[in-house]
This record gives sequence, structure tokens and C-alpha cells, in this order.
Amino acid sequence: MKTTLKQNSKNLFFGLVAALVLLTGFNSLAQVNRLKDFTQHKFAYENLVNAIKSNNEGVREDAIYLVGKYKLADFENELLNQLDKEKNSNIKVLIGLALYRLESEKGMQKMLELSSRDENDRVRRMSLAIYNEYITGNSNRTVAR
Repeated sequence: MKTTLKQNSKNLFFGLVAALVLLTGFNSLAQVNRLKDFTQHKFAYENLVNAIKSNNEGVREDAIYLVGKYKLADFENELLNQLDKEKNSNIKVLIGLALYRLESEKGMQKMLELSSRDENDRVRRMSLAIYNEYITGNSNRTVAR
């Protein structure tokens, strides 16, 4: 009886694992395969621009993070405009990192300007660090000082 119970437990375990693998495989087929499919949606661009300009800091942070993470170069000008208006020092640094990921020369020029004129010491240090990292990684490029 002990071996029968052990065999039934083993069969049940392997059956559950097989069902889990099968369900996971079907679930992955239903997902959007490319980011481009999502961003070409009729309202996706407008929604992300509105999120970058949002009054809600969390929404702004998430939108800026997504633009940088997925390197959505179409939003470079919106990030530059928001950088001029932004009051939150953490979001200024996040915009700088997003512009760095976009390899934006205009953005790096703004980072160089922020490194000398922003009133927040952390923003000045991080802006200079982002700019220096950009120059180091792209030694064949320079931004006019």
C-alpha cells in the first residue's frame, strides 16, 4: 500500500508539472511579441506624452523609465522639454539616464548645462557623471562645451 501511494504521488506530481508547462507555453503565445506592435497603437504615443507631463510624480517616473528602458527615441523632445520644467531632483536624474540610453546628443548637452547651473548638488553631480559616461563610451563623439 505504501508503494502504491508513493507511485500515485509521483504520477500526480509529474502530471501537475506537465500541465503547468503546457499552460505557461500557451500563455506566452498570447503576448505581444514586439514592443513596436504596442507603440504603434493609435493612442500609445499620446498617452506616453501625457504621462511624461503628468502632475503625478509616480506616473511621470514610470513613463520616463519606460522611454529609457525601451529606447523610444521618438520621445526625446518631450524629455528635453520636461527636463526644463522639472522640479523633482530624482526625476531630473531619471530623465538624464533616459536621454543617456537614447544616446541623445542634445540630452547630453543639457546634462552638461545642468552640471554647472542646477541648484541641487546631487543633480549637478549626477548630470556630470552621466555626461562623462556618455563621452567615455562614445569617445569618437563630443558635445560642444
